[in-house]
Amino acid sequence: MGTKYFLTLIVLLAATSLVGCRDFSLDEADEKTNEQGGREYDVKVNVPFEMKKGDVVHVEGTDFSVEFQFVLSDSRCPSNVVCIHPGDAEILLEVSHSDDVALQIQAHIPGLVPTPYITNNIIQFENYRFQLLRLSPYPVNGTEVYTESDYVALISITSLFN
Repeated sequence: MGTKYFLTLIVLLAATSLVGCRDFSLDEADEKTNEQGGREYDVKVNVPFEMKKGDVVHVEGTDFSVEFQFVLSDSRCPSNVVCIHPGDAEILLEVSHSDDVALQIQAHIPGLVPTPYITNNIIQFENYRFQLLRLSPYPVNGTEVYTESDYVALISITSLFN
């Protein structure tokens, strides 16, 4: 009985430690899985949100959606290494309009910057501004091998006319 009780306690502690780990708002009741295997959900303008490869977000109050297609490159200098150049990471987002017009956006973030990187370059589409604020995980020692499914992008979409 002691071992069984101990294992049950460990499982419960592990489960409760994972509750509330998201640092962005998302109504999980509205979350669906799309045909690419990613999540599909609604986000609000002016509220940063996280996306993984294959995720599609529908921007509330607009007629467009955004898909995180893939990581184009990640050459950021590892955090515990001295580099001549900080490097950068680049992701590809596809913005789809309700009238089936699609636009691809390449969003960059430099290495060795504090995140969320609110002074990052802004990409404008119609009356909205897109920013890549963070791309996780950040390389630590340069020997990690990440798959595209490991990456999570923190994106901001703001309106020019609030």
